[in-house]
Amino acid sequence: MAILPGWNSIEAVGSIGQSLHIAAMVVLALLVVAEGMALTYDNRKYALIGAAEGDAVARRDQEQQEAEERYRSELAELQEQLKDTQRRQSSRSLSSFDQQTLITALSAFPGQQLEITSILGDLEGQQFASDFLSVAIEAGWTVTSINQGSFTSNPTGVDVLYREPPPDNVPPPSLTALVDTLVDLHILPARSVTIFEDLAPNVIRLMVGTKPAAGGLHSSLSHPPAISNESQTTSGTADIGTPPGQ
Repeated sequence: MAILPGWNSIEAVGSIGQSLHIAAMVVLALLVVAEGMALTYDNRKYALIGAAEGDAVARRDQEQQEAEERYRSELAELQEQLKDTQRRQSSRSLSSFDQQTLITALSAFPGQQLEITSILGDLEGQQFASDFLSVAIEAGWTVTSINQGSFTSNPTGVDVLYREPPPDNVPPPSLTALVDTLVDLHILPARSVTIFEDLAPNVIRLMVGTKPAAGGLHSSLSHPPAISNESQTTSGTADIGTPPGQ
């Protein structure tokens, strides 16, 4: 062991031994500090992992909640559409969209004279006719009469009647606008007008018949409504004229 420095000197051996003790204590302290820091960083790592997992869970919960809200919203919309369809099937009515569409189209022709006719005793048809009355008044049209009459054979659906114009005269634009809009809203079954000679000139009659057994989809054409040439006679069973074919 003589090769070690200061091995044969009491003072050197004591000094070196003390230095080594101090070094060992320093190394031990560094080891403790390093282990403590390692534990701290390990805890921080697990905390970050937990936070990331928590964020992921929160995002999944948020996405699930949003999906559930969309589902509830779509379900509510479908239920409302179903209720609206059921209401339409049970009783005809003009929706808010229908009313606004008609008012917008008819407002361009204020003062146009209109008669509205429904079947006597047909409460559903009378209520439907009242919807048209409200729209006509809102659009500025002049409603000359609200009639209820009896017919030998009750008409169905909605029909537009007009007196045959003089030769070389075209139908008024108000008539065209009414027919076009009713066809677009699937209320009128075809883009046509029924000739009814008992009407006063320039007066449009809206005939609200009984509710059809089944409805169909129809589309509007680009030319003015055709005027049929069917003859017409009034019926003695009512104080109003009977539409053609009744």
